[in-house]
Amino acid sequence: MTIHEPSDLVEAFASLDRARLAHMSDEARQQQLDARQLLWEYVESLWQDVERAGERPMVGDKYHALAVVHSLTGSLRTIAFNAVYDTEPHDPEQAG
Repeated sequence: MTIHEPSDLVEAFASLDRARLAHMSDEARQQQLDARQLLWEYVESLWQDVERAGERPMVGDKYHALAVVHSLTGSLRTIAFNAVYDTEPHDPEQAG
């Protein structure tokens, strides 16, 4: 199995993710953000565990998979955050 560079994977997935989130309801987008936040917190905890052990997860091949997942989950969280907070309201009455 080939693990791609984090930036390649993130970019390849981001446009698909944004398009799907754009077609979801406000509630569904918020649920995505909540779920992604939990996943990011878990992966961030793994990252910090590795750092506390004196390792450098961004360097070398030993933690490459963790670096890829760390980058991807950060991107997923950011994309969902933007979808929730940077979109125009769907309901014309909410728009003011």
